[in-house]
Amino acid sequence: PEVTVNVAAKLGHDKDAVAQALNDAAVKERLKCEVDAAIERGVFGSPYIVIDGEPFWGSDRLDQVERAAVRSVCR
Repeated sequence: PEVTVNVAAKLGHDKDAVAQALNDAAVKERLKCEVDAAIERGVFGSPYIVIDGEPFWGSDRLDQVERAAVRSVCR
């Protein structure tokens, strides 16, 4: 939790609010639901981005993600 709070603070978030959220039952339940949904979709790594049903996995694919996003918006 300390590392998470410190990273969040470096990104401009309030340390106390983040620390409180990490202990909030609703936040923990949301995380559990999101992880379960990712597993159901077949997510197996990070970053894992789906655009129009097409999955992209890995930071070395972000250029492909950008092109797919532009194609998706331009339709």
